[in-house]
Amino acid sequence: MQRNRYAVSMLAGALWLAAAPAWSAQNLMDTYDQALRNDTDLLTAKAEAGAAGARYRQARGQLLPQISASAAYTEVTQDQTFESPDGGGGVAGGGLFGGDSGETSSTQNSYSFNLNQPLFNWTVWKNRGAAAARSDQALMSLSAAEQDLIVRVAQAYFDVLAARDRLVSAREQQGQIQRQLDRANAAFEAGLDPITDQQEARSSLDSAEIDAITAGNDLATAQDALIALTGRAPDALSTIDENESLPARAPDTLARDREDWLGVALGNSPAVASADAAWRAARNEISAQRGGYLPTVDLVGSIGRQEQLFPFGAGGQANLINETQSIGVQLEMPLFAGGSTVAAVSEAQYNAEQARLDLIAARRQLLIDINNAWRDVATTRQRLAAFDRAIDSGATALEAARAGYQLGNRTILDVIEAEITLVTRRADRKQAWYDHAIARLQLRSAAGVLDFNELARINARLHGPDQAAMRDARADSSSQRFADAAAQTPCRSRSLMYSDNVQCQSGAAGQPGSR
Repeated sequence: MQRNRYAVSMLAGALWLAAAPAWSAQNLMDTYDQALRNDTDLLTAKAEAGAAGARYRQARGQLLPQISASAAYTEVTQDQTFESPDGGGGVAGGGLFGGDSGETSSTQNSYSFNLNQPLFNWTVWKNRGAAAARSDQALMSLSAAEQDLIVRVAQAYFDVLAARDRLVSAREQQGQIQRQLDRANAAFEAGLDPITDQQEARSSLDSAEIDAITAGNDLATAQDALIALTGRAPDALSTIDENESLPARAPDTLARDREDWLGVALGNSPAVASADAAWRAARNEISAQRGGYLPTVDLVGSIGRQEQLFPFGAGGQANLINETQSIGVQLEMPLFAGGSTVAAVSEAQYNAEQARLDLIAARRQLLIDINNAWRDVATTRQRLAAFDRAIDSGATALEAARAGYQLGNRTILDVIEAEITLVTRRADRKQAWYDHAIARLQLRSAAGVLDFNELARINARLHGPDQAAMRDARADSSSQRFADAAAQTPCRSRSLMYSDNVQCQSGAAGQPGSR
């Protein structure tokens, strides 16, 4: 059932990708499709599942009839001499059939068909059960790898977006601070502001440059991690708007609380199912080793024909034909194996105990994973709402800082800090959106119900890659409008004209204002 669900999901993904417009930027689904074909962890899990299935077929084959055929062709050359009883020379015509002494040759042809059908072999039977459990374990591990790939792709994809957002944010801060520094330099040269404003702006610009360098390195690191998943360098990636709303929730999750999720996880978690299959296999292996104490019973049968052509009489030949058919039951009873059977049973018991403890640990870890993922989903949703309020208040604070600077009761550092705070909050809000998307995927993955559809719901919120550039343009336009308005404002105590022309309009025309 679970494998069929993933097959349908993969088919739906292929159809979705085929319908995607060729001009669009690489989105989350494109990246996932690349990872499906290139991720080594997933391909390794598929290979292990295939090998486990082959081992099961080998174990099952030991219970089926074993049929073999053999054939032989032999040439025999003899040098025979007939002697008299008193030890004299050879006797002419003394051959058994009247032949003479000398070299003779004969040929033999034989073939046979053999059948062996186990009637009772406890070890082989239980090995089949263990192999079936190991095959189930590998399939559950493959299911876990498929769901884990969805989470890892989304994590790597959003890590690149987040790193790019931080780089854009750092560059935006550099631009804003540089403009403030230019105006601080002009104000200082005009004698309107002390040199401390200039020095503070320069210090902030240096810090922003450090942040941009760090963000650039983080972006390169995140891109390398994405390449490791997909096997290719990422194209321009689709992203989200600054005020993007939460992705749509799956209909089956609208009314689930934490206890409901835990119940779903206990019935669907591939990690728990894999551990349970391993324990089942270990118990079968104990029984298989105990089969070393028991007899084996086989049905055996054969059909054969042998022809032998040899000399007969004086220059003649005879052909002896022997045909056989046999069928019977063969019993084999072990009596003493030097203690190896006891040791093998003991080893299997220890392995089973380890598997039982691993199952307990998997269930405990499942509880932790569900609780953590549930809290992460709730926390990131709350952080998104808090960032929305913080961005609104940050925009208001920036306007107040700019107005206060014009009135002379705020410093240039206050304006710079307000601008940096607003830019940082916008980037942090997008990071919170990414974290919420990842938390949702992790919750469904922990519960064992993560599939293509949840990734598609998140992908539906992604847009073209030009949103950051548009935001920079809006920021530049906003700063320019503020500068134009400030240029028309009369000089006041510690005021700065927000234009490169820092002449005061409260005194004589063209004369610096009084401080």
